[in-house]
Amino acid sequence: MGSGPSAESRASDGDEPPLEGVVDQEYGFRVHRVEANSPGDLAGLQSILDYVVVANGKARPGRTADPLRADRIRLDSDDGVFVKMIGDSVGGEIPCTVFNTQTLRTRETVIRPTANWGGAGLLGVTIRFDVARPLEKHTLHVLDVYPSSPASAAGLDAFNDYILGVGDLLYDGPDEFGEIVAYNCGRPVRLYVYSSRTEAVREVTITPSKDWGGEGCLGGVLIWATPVLIPLG
Repeated sequence: MGSGPSAESRASDGDEPPLEGVVDQEYGFRVHRVEANSPGDLAGLQSILDYVVVANGKARPGRTADPLRADRIRLDSDDGVFVKMIGDSVGGEIPCTVFNTQTLRTRETVIRPTANWGGAGLLGVTIRFDVARPLEKHTLHVLDVYPSSPASAAGLDAFNDYILGVGDLLYDGPDEFGEIVAYNCGRPVRLYVYSSRTEAVREVTITPSKDWGGEGCLGGVLIWATPVLIPLG
């Protein structure tokens, strides 16, 4: 998993107020799975929290793209433009603006598509077009993890972990999360979990079970609150 912005990622001005009007209003490509050492990982993309909202046009191989070019494209529709841009920029660069729903700010980064990074795809990233979803609607704080439970076996960390997503879905509140867990009882489920210890999102595989010897399918205490405040370090 990506561990945070790379040296080439540049945050917006720290004095800039949070862009609260973006949430639930503006669209972009939400980042899901980020493969280690992939172009997306090297660009500092973070699962679930990051949305790619603006991208430059093609930068040919051997040339450095200008992030201030006038042909920057707002990625507000799933019209195939971004996918084509990725394919056209193999061996080159794509300067991007990324909005983060944790900080409510944007940052600039550069993605270098390539088929030779050692994994699948040109970016090593799974993306999904969607509105920028409010963080508090899909965040559960892990308050306790029972010994010998599925949550314990998955390595969930009480007090420090926050569950943000399930597979390629952003659940809408605790009831929907509970329904997803119950439906997948006995089957492995992929969670996206933010750790306040590492300040990064990681993938966790958990297998809900009613037979682990305790209460519930996960064996932990989760709490949902509005607004959810994820520590920024």
